[in-house]
Amino acid sequence: MGDINQKLYLQNFVKNVNGPILEIGSKDYGNTQNFRDMFPNNEYTGIDLSDGKGVDLVLDLTKTTEPLNKNHFSLIICCSVLEHTPVPWVMAQNITSLLRKGGALYISVPWVWRYHPYPDDYFRFSANGIKSLFPDYQWIASHWSTYITGEFAPIHSNKNDFDSQLSLMADTPKGKRKYLPYLMVNMIGTAP
Repeated sequence: MGDINQKLYLQNFVKNVNGPILEIGSKDYGNTQNFRDMFPNNEYTGIDLSDGKGVDLVLDLTKTTEPLNKNHFSLIICCSVLEHTPVPWVMAQNITSLLRKGGALYISVPWVWRYHPYPDDYFRFSANGIKSLFPDYQWIASHWSTYITGEFAPIHSNKNDFDSQLSLMADTPKGKRKYLPYLMVNMIGTAP
């Protein structure tokens, strides 16, 4: 389950999926968007650390991938999950083992965000951080999103481009200071 911008991003960049879908972090907390409804004709498996609405299988991908089949999924959705694992590199290896060759991975992670423990909160990720976790993937879309519905901006690799200007100046009682708005990193990549 994700927020409205994560759902909009998925709708914009993943039009058709031929094959089974895995959603990591699928539990419905009552204030999240349902991705499952977007793919009514696909085999769909939702996993989470605890049981609840939207969860087909309770599973911790930092420990095992069983009983899921390797090289099985055409699309894996992982929104607002990697920051909650103390070993995201292990989860990344397990995700890669579950995605079939040429399958799509949709990752959305916080870059600038408040502390939000479930069960804890460990990391923030840049686009290059995601690329380092999934080094063999071809990344076909990378965008920032904010808390404003539908607000996306491309992530650039040129350090003098928009990305380096995301820090804004604010007036404070002690003068001007830099701050960053809430930003999420959203990326679609294909498996090697």
